[in-house]
Amino acid sequence: MAYPKQHSPLGIPGTAVFYILLAASLFAAASLAACAGDPRENLRLVSAPEERDLREFRRGGPAAQHLVFIGLDGWGAAYVPRAKMPTVKRMIAQGSSAMNARAVLPTVSWPNWSSLFSGAPPELRTAKDFPSIFTLLKKQKPGGGAALFYEWGPLEDLCGGEEADKGRILSNEESARKVAAYIREKKPSLTAVVFNEPDGTGHSKRWGSRAYYGVLAELDGFIAAIEEAVREAGIYDSTVFMVSSDHGGTFWGHGYNIRKQREIPLVVYGGGIREGYVLSSPVSICDLAPTMALILGLEIPREWTGRPLTEIFK
Repeated sequence: MAYPKQHSPLGIPGTAVFYILLAASLFAAASLAACAGDPRENLRLVSAPEERDLREFRRGGPAAQHLVFIGLDGWGAAYVPRAKMPTVKRMIAQGSSAMNARAVLPTVSWPNWSSLFSGAPPELRTAKDFPSIFTLLKKQKPGGGAALFYEWGPLEDLCGGEEADKGRILSNEESARKVAAYIREKKPSLTAVVFNEPDGTGHSKRWGSRAYYGVLAELDGFIAAIEEAVREAGIYDSTVFMVSSDHGGTFWGHGYNIRKQREIPLVVYGGGIREGYVLSSPVSICDLAPTMALILGLEIPREWTGRPLTEIFK
C-alpha cells in the first residue's frame, strides 16, 4: 500500500522540512559560535608595558593625587551619541576619549570588571594573589586610601577588605549622595564607583530603548553630583576622572563578539589630560588599570599585560 507524502502546513514535504530545520539549526549554532568568539583573542588584545615608555612619566611624578573611576554596567559605545549626558559629553570635549575600547570575551560582567581593575584578561589571572589596582595602592601608597562602591554583589571580590573601604549602592540619587559624602570627608586617592545600570534596563526594556536612554540621563546626573563633591572637597585640581563600562548590549542581552556588545566608551578627564583628544591606538579594557596606576604614580606590575595609555597625557 502506498502512503501519501506528509506535508507541512506550508505545503512542503515533511522530509524537506526536517532538512531545512536541521540546516537552520546548524547555521544558527555556527553563527553563535562565531559571535561568541575565541577566548584566546583576549590574549591578542594585550601587550606588556615597556619600561622605556614609562620613564619620563615616573620622573615627572604622578599625574594626579586623586582618581575617581565611575563604571556604568552595560553602557555600550554605540549608545553615546544619542544619549543626553551633558556631564559626560563635557568631559569628552575637555578630556581624552575612545569610543571603541574593547571588552574581553565573553562580553559579560565579571570577566570584564575584573580585567579592568586587574590589568590582564581572565586567562592570565590564575594566581590567587593576582594584583589589582587596589593592591598596588595599598602596597605603594598606603596612606592614600581607596574606596569601592558597587551595586552588583560579586564585585565585592574585586579587592580585599584591607585594600579598600567598601560600600553597597544602588543606581539612584541617594547612593550618589552617599558616594559624594564619602569623597568630601575622606578624600581618598582612589574612588571606584560601579553602578549596575543601564544593564538592568537593557535586559528588561532593551538596549537603545527610550527607557535605556532615560537611565543614561539619570546616571549622568549622578556623575555630576560626584564631580561636584570632588570640587567641594577642595581636590578638584588634583583629580582625574575616568568613566567607562564592562560591555554593551543589543536587543535584550549581551555575551557575544558583536560590535555593539563589545565596544565600550572610555573617558578620561582632569588635570594633565589632553583636551578634546581621541585615542588613535587600539584600547583594551585591560589597559585601564595600568593607566590608573600611571595617573597615581604607581609602579605597574609585570603580571599585568595591559598597557598604560600614555598618549592621553599632555
